[in-house]
Amino acid sequence: MSVREPLYLHEYSTLKLYGYGENKKLKLITHKSLRNAGVELDAQFESNKKNKKSCSDDEKRTKLENNIYRACSKIREYALCNEFSHFCTFTFSPEKVDRNNLRECRKSFTQFISNLSKKYKRKISYLLVPEQHKDGSWHFHGLVNGLPECELHQFVIGDKMGKKIADKVKKGETVYNWLSYSEKFGFCSLEPIKDIERCGAYITKYLTKDINAMKSVRELGEHLYFHSKGLNKALVLKKGYCFDIPTPDYINEYVAVSWHDYSELNDLLARFIKHEHVLAGRYRTAHKILNPVSKLDFLISKANECGIPVFSV
Repeated sequence: MSVREPLYLHEYSTLKLYGYGENKKLKLITHKSLRNAGVELDAQFESNKKNKKSCSDDEKRTKLENNIYRACSKIREYALCNEFSHFCTFTFSPEKVDRNNLRECRKSFTQFISNLSKKYKRKISYLLVPEQHKDGSWHFHGLVNGLPECELHQFVIGDKMGKKIADKVKKGETVYNWLSYSEKFGFCSLEPIKDIERCGAYITKYLTKDINAMKSVRELGEHLYFHSKGLNKALVLKKGYCFDIPTPDYINEYVAVSWHDYSELNDLLARFIKHEHVLAGRYRTAHKILNPVSKLDFLISKANECGIPVFSV
């Protein structure tokens, strides 16, 4: 009888490619414990899970913090893997929309983009994070791409604008008004992106700025961020066990993450291959010593788990 595959994989790594063209980066993620996809939970475990009492406030907060961390990672992934032209801030006028209703703001915005895309017969992409003012009203920060030039008006001295925008204009910085958005919803500002990495990191700060605001987002049944359909994701280059993991740039109790230049690709792939060779050697040795069928089945299942062929001896 074959031994069942493990429910969790420990110290399991994934190598991903972020970006495009000349702006490529590599991300190595090593999970201390990762759910093994395709392996079903025991019926007893499922039963206990369903009967589990509601979470405590501390457990709910921890869960929210984990959701925020994953959302930040995903936002950075979308920012690096897609072409965006402008960093933007969108507000909503109380005369034009119920700005205290996040769902209405989001639905109105996405429908507006859909209509505009059809009008100009072009794809308009966006990646946005909602932020709530102290008075309960919502506005969005994020990235956009594909806006027609005729829709944009560069702010100049004498235009109606906020103080922050006016200060930037006086310094000679380029800031745009999106005309049809302003007419339909209210004030907005768009600035050409100079450094997409910094922009991606910047908009994630709105997720960590006020955890109570993010809690209200989840309680409203909304996502911590939202985006247009069809955005590119990071490409998974390799999964498995990595030998001699590099010093991480970020680490917590669940995961260790390191970022690398694209020029390091061959070195990182070699770490996976080296580990596979080491494991394969152990399996060959164990195969000679362990004769019982149950032991052999166990080795075969472990080899399959790691994506390593079992060698005949």
